[in-house]
Amino acid sequence: MTRRRLVLFALLLVAPMGSLGAGPETFTPQSASGLNVTFTTEKGGGTRILVFGEVRNVTTTPAQRVVLLAEGLDESGRVVSRARAYVLGTISSRGSAPFEIRMNAAGSEKRYRVQVESFEFSAGGGVGGGIGGRQTESP
Repeated sequence: MTRRRLVLFALLLVAPMGSLGAGPETFTPQSASGLNVTFTTEKGGGTRILVFGEVRNVTTTPAQRVVLLAEGLDESGRVVSRARAYVLGTISSRGSAPFEIRMNAAGSEKRYRVQVESFEFSAGGGVGGGIGGRQTESP
């Protein structure tokens, strides 16, 4: 019985090391400080709001599976509308990628913000990904 516990303990110590460098991984929480978001908004007819922008990767590691969260805020700063979108493909190191988010407005929005909700850095750079992070607000 003691030998079985020793083997189990050894496996628990070694198992996390086996995934190093095996491929992309998402780690939480980390900031998306290497991913900067810029955007503009425009009315798309009716209650539709279109959010156009780009995500710039200022790191030396490609980013992939980038998910953005756009939120409409009322006068007091409370979230009244929300939409998510994926950035297509991989954002190369020191590169950028465009995005478009379509959202339905509640009607009381005074400003909008867009932030990186989650992402992965490609395995080649040795850096993990994260959830949460940098956000930008419109005036």
